[in-house]
Order: sequence, then C-alpha cells, then structure tokens
Amino acid sequence: MNAKTLDLEQYTRDRRRLNTRLGLFMVALIPLPAILLRARFEPPQMLAIVVAVAVGTGIVYPVWWRSKHHQYREDAREKRTRLISVTCRTVAFVSLVGLIVSWVVGTDDSAWIALVFLAAGTTALIIGVEVEERWKRALQRRNVQTATDS
Repeated sequence: MNAKTLDLEQYTRDRRRLNTRLGLFMVALIPLPAILLRARFEPPQMLAIVVAVAVGTGIVYPVWWRSKHHQYREDAREKRTRLISVTCRTVAFVSLVGLIVSWVVGTDDSAWIALVFLAAGTTALIIGVEVEERWKRALQRRNVQTATDS
C-alpha cells in the first residue's frame, strides 16, 4: 500500500467517526419539535427551523468537513463534486418536505404539485449519487494506477 491509499483509509475512518457523532446529535434533537411547541412557535416557523437544522447538520456540515479533510480537496473535480453533492442533496431534501406539505393539503392541484416535488427530488438525488459514484471510481482508478507505478 502506498501513502495515498493509507491517507484515504484514514479519511474513511474519520468520516465514519463524524457520521456517528452527527447521528448522535440528530438523536439528541428528537425533542426539538416539542420544545418549539412549548415555546409557542407557529407550524411554518417550526418546519423552517427543523428543516434548517436538518439541512445544516445532515448535508452542509458533512460536505464542509469533507472540504477540509479530503485528500484531494484542492482537485477541481473534487470541488465540483462537492458543489453538485450539496446542491442535489439540498434540493432532494427540500423537495421531500415540499412533497409532504403539498400532499397534506389534499386538493387535486396540491397532489400534482406533490408529484412535481417527487420528480424533482428523485432526479436531484439520482444525479447527486451518480456524480459521487463516478468520482469514487475515478479515485479508485487513480489509487490503483499509483500503486502499480510504485
């Protein structure tokens, strides 16, 4: 194994540790809606706060952390992948929230709007995952190539 492969393995361990901590943080936030209800927030305000916390904790912070710790953080393709990833994940999550809210309204028009949100969210999620997978395959090819050169 070369140094680049060892660095990527360390990055993977650190990322798993981060995901564990963020998961525990999200579990600690389970009582947040009850706290907001007790503080007499209106439902749209509560929804906005919960969505903002979820997007910040589950999407923006992990991508920011990746921009500071990934071995190829200065690579233009890695930067583009991060930007596409954060955009697609955010669009998919907000589309899911829009789908739920539109579906709850219950009119014929809101059902069609919910289907549009579903299509937009699904498309964004597929694009984001595909871009991530292509970048992972490119990194694996690069590591194999550097390993055979060494």
